[in-house]
Amino acid sequence: MDNNVQKEVGWLLPLKKKILVGIFGILAVSMSVTVFFIVTMLRDGLLTDSAVQTRELGNAIKNSVNKMMVMRSPVLIQDAIEDTVTGDSSIVKAFVLDRTGRIAYSSDKKEIGQVLDRHRNPSCVGCHQRADRSPPQNTIVMEREDRKIHRNVMVIYNEKACYGCHPPSARINGKLIIDKSLESTNSLICRLELIIFGSGLLCLVILFPFLSKLLNKYVREIIRQNNERSLLYGMIERLSKSIEIEELKPIVIDILSDALDADEVSIVIPKDTEHYSVSFWSRTDGAVTRKKVEEGDPLRTVLDRWLKDGFADYELSEDGRLIYMPVEKSGTRLALVALRKHGAAFSPERLNLIGIINGHIAISFENARLYNIATTDELTGLYTKRHFKYYIEKKFVDFEQFGDKFTLLMLDLDNFKRVNDTYGHVAGDAVLRGVARCITQSIRENDFAFRYGGEELGVVLPATGMKSGRHVAERIRACVEASVFEEGQLKMSVTVSIGVSTCPEDAITVKDLILTADKALYTAKETGKNKVTVAPEL
Repeated sequence: MDNNVQKEVGWLLPLKKKILVGIFGILAVSMSVTVFFIVTMLRDGLLTDSAVQTRELGNAIKNSVNKMMVMRSPVLIQDAIEDTVTGDSSIVKAFVLDRTGRIAYSSDKKEIGQVLDRHRNPSCVGCHQRADRSPPQNTIVMEREDRKIHRNVMVIYNEKACYGCHPPSARINGKLIIDKSLESTNSLICRLELIIFGSGLLCLVILFPFLSKLLNKYVREIIRQNNERSLLYGMIERLSKSIEIEELKPIVIDILSDALDADEVSIVIPKDTEHYSVSFWSRTDGAVTRKKVEEGDPLRTVLDRWLKDGFADYELSEDGRLIYMPVEKSGTRLALVALRKHGAAFSPERLNLIGIINGHIAISFENARLYNIATTDELTGLYTKRHFKYYIEKKFVDFEQFGDKFTLLMLDLDNFKRVNDTYGHVAGDAVLRGVARCITQSIRENDFAFRYGGEELGVVLPATGMKSGRHVAERIRACVEASVFEEGQLKMSVTVSIGVSTCPEDAITVKDLILTADKALYTAKETGKNKVTVAPEL
């Protein structure tokens, strides 16, 4: 190579180095700025999402606590507050303040009775910064015991249903405060910052594919945790909508079928050590129906073992397509859930959700069990007259808001006084229990039966017109007529007369619906008994 060529090469090589360094420098700065904004937006987005989810969770817990406050059960309220803080939960503290600032309920029982000065207490001044101004927001990030939390404060307003315990003049009854730990969110943010900044430096060389996979792993983990949180908050919100066991069953089935991707769900509710009821749902028809567990059904063996001895954890079949999940609370067997998939086995990711789902379902079923005890007639097992008034008024609210029609059946045992006079009240009680069984066997899962008074019974059939209502009434009447009720050596037979009235065809108020059904009932009794009369025939 001659001297001229050497000179060209001599200055070109350093220039190439400078150009490459400049290009890499520009790329590095551009990438650093881009990474900075990505990390900032990601952090803000995660914190905002955490705040929204904290508010949603707080509202769901508040709704559940409000229902138990209406029931006037401090023990249930305290249990519900304590159950929000578990080893699996990100909630570190939950408590209720009354109007004076006294802690009335708390997940930490030692704090109950303490009075908080909102303008002096360190945990309160984050919101109450000025004495003459209300807090600007109800969800803030604050330091508590050397860790960051999201605090959400919800006002419990004084409503008409609360006047039994609180004066009508009061505007609020207190505040529900939820502290949710940000440790997992901050931990994810820190890891993502390190990974993203590291990838910004190394992606220009050979580590880009590796870091890309590593990032994908953490993104998938974030998505998984976010899906779990969304499932948890959605589940709590749905479960808090009702405390009625019959209304909870379809809610629980929806949660299980969505979360675990099950094609069939069976819920077994025990009545005693031998008797039970089974609600069944399949993706094929989508309806919740009663199911009789026949011999040869895989559920039968597991069910008998569960009723006799019980088992603590869920069981998975060898092919991975059957799950048996016991639901218990404080040693009480509340339900046995069976889930089935028709095709592939349940995925491991979905099986990891069972523990979280089971715990919240157990709390809801336990609350429903206690509520059912308080609203059920001890003799017949049907709902009480007081609950009848509450439920039928609720159905009229649904009718006014959504146009949902429904039918009321009023039943009265024919010549029941003769049974008591001839055989005694013990025999009469046996007849009432038998007639109640005929009713429950003849109606759907979402129908409600009541002991209205004495030998008079009632049935509310949601989403049912006159024709279908009459058909159900005839089925009940025929069942009672065909039954023989036994008490010791006695064998007795009775009949019932039934009046049928439908909203809105026959009545658009509670009073008128009961009146028209009663008139139809007495028409049936006066024209021969053991018959069904509908309101339009009057």
